[in-house]
Amino acid sequence: MLSTGAAAVCSLLLVGCVTHLAQADGLGQYAGQCLVGEPPLYDPEQAGNVPTFIVNLDESPETRWNHIVVKYVTQIQAALDTVKKMVGVVENGILYDVLVHFMTGAVDSIQEPYRTELYAIANATGISVGEFTLMNLFYEVSKGCTSIVAQDANGVLYHARNQDFGTFFIWDTVAHQWEQTETLRNLLINVNFIQNGRPLFFGVTFAGHLGVLTGLRQHAFTLSTNARFGSTLPTLIPWLLEGGNARHFLMYTDRDVMQNAKNFQEAKDYLSTVQLFGSAYFILGGTQPGEGVIITRGPNSTDHVASMNASDPNGWYVLQTNYDWDRDPLFLDDRRTPGNMCMQALTQANVDHSGLYQV
Repeated sequence: MLSTGAAAVCSLLLVGCVTHLAQADGLGQYAGQCLVGEPPLYDPEQAGNVPTFIVNLDESPETRWNHIVVKYVTQIQAALDTVKKMVGVVENGILYDVLVHFMTGAVDSIQEPYRTELYAIANATGISVGEFTLMNLFYEVSKGCTSIVAQDANGVLYHARNQDFGTFFIWDTVAHQWEQTETLRNLLINVNFIQNGRPLFFGVTFAGHLGVLTGLRQHAFTLSTNARFGSTLPTLIPWLLEGGNARHFLMYTDRDVMQNAKNFQEAKDYLSTVQLFGSAYFILGGTQPGEGVIITRGPNSTDHVASMNASDPNGWYVLQTNYDWDRDPLFLDDRRTPGNMCMQALTQANVDHSGLYQV
């Protein structure tokens, strides 16, 4: 969770999980449960469980990630093996080989510095550049999450997100968890990106992935990106077959805006206009009261903007899952309704790290 208010206090927890559910409302044990008012779950020391690394953007892209990826070769391979296992049901695994083949040919169409960085981490780890490229583009097609920007009674903004990643990738009947979620949890890292000898921004990603899942540029803005369901294929297939790099991948877009935008408005303008391969929800928080917004994006344009609204009784926060503002969520995946009910049970008076973690 991120706080970028006047105090510019920052701590970030990002947990890939299957939500704990209990209340009976037709879905039995899988129904939503709000833990507001229950014993607090938030433990600041948990943040220490996620290792933090420095990436120096002044260093050559051929080497800047090597000190990280060489520590995670086994874990990266485990995550790739889960993808291989998942798609292995198709023609005895030939689909995985086809995907890696396409990615090997496509890497030269990826914009810099990501292209050089991909070749560099492949060389450093011995894992093929095609597999690393597949891993880096995976977020375009498999992602799910909940993001909230909330303002406390003093006007301080907090940015919270739950990263539900790996869903439907092999159910572990013993651990009661998606296998890919567990392999990716083992890759989760915090990264302090520095430039000119000074911290530039802070991000969360997976070791071996060069983009950013969640980020904070101190005294400027916070950002998380949620999946917007819809096919990426109309833009992705021509790119795979013909090349060209006029469009941007989501997690690379997140890193680009963290690196280049200097404030909330610059970030909002960029995220509203950048040409993308896929659809997405960009959830952006600023440093001033009221700077919280959800930008609903298609590949070519912005379809909707939802902002904090002081005239709305519940306008002290914005909340986004993976469904459009004007559509009902899938009944098996309605995190939006319990999310809003839980935020309203929390109330603005109790917005802080501990309160949001209960939500």
